[in-house]
Amino acid sequence: MRAWDIRGLVLDLDNTIVPWHTSDLRPSISAWFAGLVQGGVRGCLLTNNYGKQASVVARALGTPIVLGALKPVPFGYRRSLEHLQIEARHALGVGDQLYTDVLGAKLAGMRAALVQPIGRREFPTTRLMRVFERPVLEHLRRGGMPGA
Repeated sequence: MRAWDIRGLVLDLDNTIVPWHTSDLRPSISAWFAGLVQGGVRGCLLTNNYGKQASVVARALGTPIVLGALKPVPFGYRRSLEHLQIEARHALGVGDQLYTDVLGAKLAGMRAALVQPIGRREFPTTRLMRVFERPVLEHLRRGGMPGA
């Protein structure tokens, strides 16, 4: 992140920070997030949902949250950047879905990191989108993109 001059993370919530539709924040995630903040990297949660569990996680981490983001539309990402008070070129979007989290971050002018989902339970639409993600991710793993 230092090499990219990353000063803030825009973090997906469901299956990136906590299992889908829960506020079950693992101590290791809390410690990781605290380490980022201690190192001078700000964080903002960004989620398409409106559930109260999302706000519970944000309060536990002491970070702002953007609810109902309509990812991959860049609007929510821009709101996150306002919370972080940084430009898109200094932000990294992190999430478990290619067509919402990664695409949205890229559309907003940010770098993006795709992580493995931490849980198997998912919103029905997410399960459907995973079908379309698989061939793209397989192509990337076979050398379609450096570092994939």
